[in-house]
Amino acid sequence: MNTVSKLLTIVTAVGLVTSCSELKDDEHYKDSGTVIANDELRIVNMTSEQYLKSRSDLSGMNQLFKEQGIYDELQQKGQLSTMLVVTDDNYQTPEEDVSFNTRAHVSDISMSPANLQDGTRLMMWHGKYTNVSMDEEGLQGNIVDHVMFNNGAVQEVIKTTTGYIYVLSDMIVTPTSLRDYINELPDEYSQFRDMVLASGGKIFDRANSKAIGINEQGNTVYDSVFIYTNEFFDSKNFDMNSESLTATMLLFSNDVIDEAVADAKERMAAMGINFEGRLNSVTTPMTPAVEDSLLRNWILKTAFFRTKYKPEEIQTTEENSISSIYSTIWRTDIQKVDTENPTELSNGVVYNVKKFRLPNQFLIYRMKGHFYIYENCTDEQKEQYFKTSNMKFKEVKNGSAAGNGIYWDPAPGIVPMIPNRCLVYNAGDDGNDASFALDFTPIKLTDEGEIETYKFLPGAYRMAMGFEQNMAVLPTVSVLVNGEVIGKSDKINCVGTTNWHYDRGTMIANPRYPEWYTAGTAPYNFSKNGNYDSDGGQVIPELVIPDANGDGSPVQITIRISADSWNSANLVLHHWCLRPLESNY
Repeated sequence: MNTVSKLLTIVTAVGLVTSCSELKDDEHYKDSGTVIANDELRIVNMTSEQYLKSRSDLSGMNQLFKEQGIYDELQQKGQLSTMLVVTDDNYQTPEEDVSFNTRAHVSDISMSPANLQDGTRLMMWHGKYTNVSMDEEGLQGNIVDHVMFNNGAVQEVIKTTTGYIYVLSDMIVTPTSLRDYINELPDEYSQFRDMVLASGGKIFDRANSKAIGINEQGNTVYDSVFIYTNEFFDSKNFDMNSESLTATMLLFSNDVIDEAVADAKERMAAMGINFEGRLNSVTTPMTPAVEDSLLRNWILKTAFFRTKYKPEEIQTTEENSISSIYSTIWRTDIQKVDTENPTELSNGVVYNVKKFRLPNQFLIYRMKGHFYIYENCTDEQKEQYFKTSNMKFKEVKNGSAAGNGIYWDPAPGIVPMIPNRCLVYNAGDDGNDASFALDFTPIKLTDEGEIETYKFLPGAYRMAMGFEQNMAVLPTVSVLVNGEVIGKSDKINCVGTTNWHYDRGTMIANPRYPEWYTAGTAPYNFSKNGNYDSDGGQVIPELVIPDANGDGSPVQITIRISADSWNSANLVLHHWCLRPLESNY
């Protein structure tokens, strides 16, 4: 019998008996005997209070409910309820927070076995949820020993005239909330704990705090109540105090964080990326330096999810990703968490992170270089990094919009000046009608004035470039690794379009600007805001750089720019740009 059928059988049995009682035959339950609907459901003609008092083996729970006023409150409410109880051999009087722990066993919801599902949450009188879980047999409709309320397995189910009683193997233990759990984290998690707590604060709630006396200075002393505020989480409607929350939190120890940050810096150094200056190579007030805090902020944004994930969902072998409340991506097939020892909370679950990596697409942001750097090369470097066939160097010239001849600055004092110079070639010895090719190795100029090659971590990138508008040459762009072509564009036609005009190309939507820049928003709302330092025009939407070294280390690429003929024109090169795709983890 499947789950639905079995549960329907229970519902039908309950329905038949209760119909007779409530609608047709008031004499049916005159005696206080028990009607067995099936092996797992007992139906009695008593209130829940009467039933508890009638069983000597439930005397502990009966006495606790009586002392804590549970029965009086039930009579005042006059509504159905669910009670969770244990027999005397499993009973222990709560040693602290007696009222709180007692009220953890009573709910205003009359929850029948037919309505129990794996993941059901039952709000109890203490203001916390009790979570229902089932094993495989429980999912098939077998209740006893296969359905749990938090830590207690169901031993008996009794339907009374005022609701349901579930006799459990253990008294309910209420897990702490997400907020309280974070507050109580030990020092080995201090970096993560302090990041979370520093992102918010608490405000004294005078209205709900009771005055309990006067101190020696004559000031009122309160039994203080605090309201926790946290803009970081509040802006995402993620209230860690709320019992209606069903969350997953990833927990990072100090050692795990330090190891991941060190690995991130190593990978960036291997690519030749200046860690402190990642946002922009120009040091200005508009481009804040990157500190460790930026990397750690990614952890904070990635650690919280709105869904309570099961172990098999939070750690997978097949490629899969989940999105945090801040839409950052956690790859469940790459990152490593402890699925054997999850910590259940009243409003979520916590998994310890064993090892993780900060994603390539977060570390890199984008890599962009200009062809004018040709003029900074020695003759030997020009031969090495700008290999030509049927091409002749003509000049390095200023772009048409260059404000002072070399740089373009559409808003002085608001954004940094950026280079606006172009490398120009024309036909070589084979002439205008012959094909040509440039094999360019991406290079950069260091702060010390040295030429260095770019290297790229394996993974997927979007490639963009910039030329001069109305350039009549129709080039094709290919990318090679170790002489093998790994990606190729269609022919690029710059005539009559601004799609590839310098770095103001219009073919790419967001993201297309420097990391710190949001076009059209203050202070970046000047008239040319949409033309500033973008990626350029898209030439290859997905370029997958292979793991050529077999160890995940960065590799050198060659950008080949070629055409069948010169078309009686010049090749005017402005820049190239590779931006990692989301899948580049």
